[in-house]
Amino acid sequence: MWVTLKGKRLTVKIDLERYINTPYPFFLIFMIDEHLLLGACWEGEFEGANADVYGFFESLLTACYYFLQPEHPHVQKITKFDRENAERDGFELRDEVVVYQTTLVAEAAGTYYFCSTRNLTRIYYENDFLKFTDCPEYKGKHKGVVELSLKEFIEDVLKISREYLEKYAPVIEKIRLEHGEESDDYDFLQKFYREVEELYKKKFGSES
Repeated sequence: MWVTLKGKRLTVKIDLERYINTPYPFFLIFMIDEHLLLGACWEGEFEGANADVYGFFESLLTACYYFLQPEHPHVQKITKFDRENAERDGFELRDEVVVYQTTLVAEAAGTYYFCSTRNLTRIYYENDFLKFTDCPEYKGKHKGVVELSLKEFIEDVLKISREYLEKYAPVIEKIRLEHGEESDDYDFLQKFYREVEELYKKKFGSES
């Protein structure tokens, strides 16, 4: 059973029926508008990449946390290091002040650089699973960049993260525990969510 978490631009789909006994046990699809950043398309249908759902949402919240504190020394250090990595990976970055590299905690799924300017979010991506698609609309579209407003990106991440924590994290945790896994630290993730929410409110006012 696929469940969908949807913002204005961001969409995440998680398959709660299939579980693979690996560090990346669930199938997950991540899209921004029509861009398929994580997952594949076969015979006209989407398929998920193997992912750690907790880690996926932690990565999105980390991107927001960094975007809202571009002057922080730790963020500047990460930006310098990850900008060099992005250039080595063949991405032509522009005027971004924050650069954050992540795997989205998915198994060998691709390369992702979440970047921001003062007002914009840009996500440079190479979705390895999409390289071999047989869907005509996605051929040659495994690598690219998606741009949206900084405010819109953070609002969407907060919206879908809140829905995940409130609605689906208990279900996912139950499945994991039934398979003998140790419990994830949801107290930390809830606290991290609230920190990002507070930083958002300081910059933009109350959440839309």
